[in-house]
Amino acid sequence: MASTGASRLNAVCDLFVPTYRGPFFGAACSAGAMSLVGESKSLFRTIMRLHRVKLDPAMRSLGDTYARKEFRLHAKPQVQEAHKQMFLKEWRAYVDMVSSQATVTGQELSEEQKSKLNDQQKVQLDSLEKSAKALGQQ
Repeated sequence: MASTGASRLNAVCDLFVPTYRGPFFGAACSAGAMSLVGESKSLFRTIMRLHRVKLDPAMRSLGDTYARKEFRLHAKPQVQEAHKQMFLKEWRAYVDMVSSQATVTGQELSEEQKSKLNDQQKVQLDSLEKSAKALGQQ
């Protein structure tokens, strides 16, 4: 049974740090990644649970994929601690917002939020908006 627990923990660390291979956060798993894994593991699970309960299947697929990608990107050792903390803060706000809604609907970005986007992010946002609208019309 202990090996099952170890393999489950290794699988969780692999989710956030794909290069990790040792049992129970061995030397191959960096200190920054360990801290992010420790802090964000329950947050990530909460997000997946909320998606399962609150989102329709098409939006759930989109949301799950996006969350996994973002958590993997922010688990890398070169990500600054300040960015990791901001990342966790924003995902906590997302959890609060989704938890408080009976049905999940989109929300317009404020002008301040839009002004902080770079050109690549603006293009990505437009693409995401088109995809979401296409899903809504199905």
